[in-house]
Amino acid sequence: MKTKIRVIFTLWITSAQLIGWAQSPVQLSGQVITADQKPVDAAAVSVVHAADSSLVKAELTEVGGTFRFMNLKAGSYFITVSALGFEPYWSQRIELTDAETVRTLEPFRLRISAIKLNEVVVTAKKEFVEYKLDRTVVNVDALLSNAGTNILEVLQKAPGVMVDQDGNISLKGQSGVLVLIDNRPTYLSATDLAAYLKSLPSGTIDQIELMTNPPARYDAAGKAGVINIKTKKSKIEGFNGSLSANLGRAFYWRHSETVNLNYRKNRFNFFLNGGFNSQDTWRKLAIERRYYGENQRLNTIFSQTSYFYPHNRTPTFKAGMDFYVNPKTTVGFVFTGSYAFNHETRSVNSALLDAESQSDSLIEAANSQRSQFRQNGINLNFTHQYDSTGRSISVDLDHVGYRISTQQQFQNRFLDASSTEKNRENIRADLPSNVAIYTLRSDYNHPLKNKASLAAGVKSSYVATDNAANYFTQTASTETPDLDKTNRFRYTENINAAYLNVNGEMGRFSFQTGLRLENTNAYGHQLGNAIKPDSTFRRNYTNLFPTVYLSYRLDSNQNNLIFSYGRRIGRPYYQDLNPFVFLLDKFTYFAGNPFLRPEFGHKFELKFTHKNRFNVALMYNYVTNMNSETIEQQGAIFISRTGNIGYLQFGGISVNTTLKAGNWWTCNLYAEVIKNRFAGLPGTGGLVTGSVYGYINPSSQFLFKNGWSAELSWFYITRSQSAQFDKSALFAMNTGVQKKVLANKGSVRLTLRDAFRSLQPQGKILNIPNATASYHNRFDSRSLTVSFTYNFSKGAAGKQKRNTSGAGSEQDRVKN
Repeated sequence: MKTKIRVIFTLWITSAQLIGWAQSPVQLSGQVITADQKPVDAAAVSVVHAADSSLVKAELTEVGGTFRFMNLKAGSYFITVSALGFEPYWSQRIELTDAETVRTLEPFRLRISAIKLNEVVVTAKKEFVEYKLDRTVVNVDALLSNAGTNILEVLQKAPGVMVDQDGNISLKGQSGVLVLIDNRPTYLSATDLAAYLKSLPSGTIDQIELMTNPPARYDAAGKAGVINIKTKKSKIEGFNGSLSANLGRAFYWRHSETVNLNYRKNRFNFFLNGGFNSQDTWRKLAIERRYYGENQRLNTIFSQTSYFYPHNRTPTFKAGMDFYVNPKTTVGFVFTGSYAFNHETRSVNSALLDAESQSDSLIEAANSQRSQFRQNGINLNFTHQYDSTGRSISVDLDHVGYRISTQQQFQNRFLDASSTEKNRENIRADLPSNVAIYTLRSDYNHPLKNKASLAAGVKSSYVATDNAANYFTQTASTETPDLDKTNRFRYTENINAAYLNVNGEMGRFSFQTGLRLENTNAYGHQLGNAIKPDSTFRRNYTNLFPTVYLSYRLDSNQNNLIFSYGRRIGRPYYQDLNPFVFLLDKFTYFAGNPFLRPEFGHKFELKFTHKNRFNVALMYNYVTNMNSETIEQQGAIFISRTGNIGYLQFGGISVNTTLKAGNWWTCNLYAEVIKNRFAGLPGTGGLVTGSVYGYINPSSQFLFKNGWSAELSWFYITRSQSAQFDKSALFAMNTGVQKKVLANKGSVRLTLRDAFRSLQPQGKILNIPNATASYHNRFDSRSLTVSFTYNFSKGAAGKQKRNTSGAGSEQDRVKN
């Protein structure tokens, strides 16, 4: 630990020296405001030579309307300002001399344009992918096929992001991603997170930020990195918003509707995002297990076919208000809610066969599950800008509550080889879950000399979960508690964190380095019953998480080399620590593991970028105590539980590029080749698995005349291995066409997803003693959707404040 601290301290001292060495002849700063003294955010400010009006530098104003230009040479300049809804501004001549190092200008006052905003047609088109020092930004609306979908489907098209059939999200080939929504985690397990993201329409999303090595400001959780989903929030003063409706057909009809409203008047800004998603679908799962005796002689074959029919209805909403106390101070609140209703029926047919594949016995099951998912959250936030240099402080206070109620019914009929009924079994389960999360976070930003800055912050979170599993055996007239499966588990966790982050430039070099300290205190209590004793456990640990970014401009900012390193942690899902047993069917259980330890990873990446259109990266990760799904066998029953794998080594190369042909065709291409190696699988005596696999995802857009456009995208991933799972290759293709209508205020889109219905995951389960297993999924994956979107506005460009909540990584770790 002392060695690590010395290394980080040395790094910071070096960074401070670099800041001191950097030379900056003149720093020019100022502020852009309206005629009534209100700051204008996101205005385009440019410095041009007075002699020929050639561009010197350009940037967008920050929150508070401030801007700052570094390293300007002595000379004569003009400054131009442009902002949506305002008349262009051209300053008086500005003379900079060698005798000055800092110049602060008087505020530039913009006048509202005489042209009404709803008469302006904005034709600028965002790039699908933008590269920054510490993240990759995906603009959601840049892809046509994102219309009429949900957030989970949008994520599947982001470069380097993959989502498997169970909703597990991976980034650049690695699982364990921390998913945030407006910098606020969801506190959900992979399965519940997937269900939640499916419930949120894509029309509410603005951008997706992909961070394989997140800065120290972010929680250290998520060994694969962070995905931050940024929702839309209007920048227009007055009343404005958008409406969208989507109607789709797969095997069943599906539809979704969204509304985004914003109203700003004087010091107040109100916003509301609402959506409703209705989706019925189906899934077929076929599995086969072969059991062997002595000398690997086949004894028994277990064959099972299951049909799942889920029906989902989910309303969601987000509402809030910002109050601008003065041009430098803002307070606000955000309230979020989601209510998901799910009813799923399952038809399961199981057969036990002898070594000659002759039927021995049959089991017919008619199972059902009803669940309600309620989420409510409130965020209180405060932001203050001290001056025009960008010095600021923010405070966020959050409370998030979840109530998950699940009722299951299992009806099993046992038949002999001649299909004669021998016995019946009825089981009922009641599975309530409650989660309460409280977080407090504060962040401070302080500009330094020579285009450097310092950021620091603290955070504290407290999480309390209460989960129960109540099982009952039913007969025609009685219901008896099954105390062997019945359980109750309570868990509390407190994480306290502090961080420091420094960035700056020296000539062609740019750097950012940070250190985050996290202290974790956890307590778990399994309540006993008549046949099970109480049990408890405690976990207390403190860790340092350094991050480093180094960038070198090879020429005039067209080609760049970027190196990054970060240490990450993956804490277990709360319910994975719970020794509950959950039934999928008579022969498949899910169970917790109170002995789970957190996993730790080291991530290295070296990438080359060219003109923000080409990116090639070399990456290497090393993870110890990796948390992964493991399969163990107890008789004829397969039990899935999360276990610690000794270590994972992961390396590869990725390419992301944009190809263009004139103005009519643009192709965004992502591809990667990965080699992984898993060692120390539980129960296998240190067995090693691994594979080399590839992934490619091109997405093409075509622009035509009269407002017509089209899109074609597909992906292919080769066969791969992940711990105990050997996964077959996958392929899917999506396409869409769009027409602008109503004076470009509206659009009609038609999208076809998985055109060849080829998204059918299948594979094998490895390293099961005296047994082999395989699975094959079929989904209702092909769908045709027609979407209509209409944008309306009345007013001028105004102040925008996007809240960044204080809730940390805890929200990704709830599991029912």
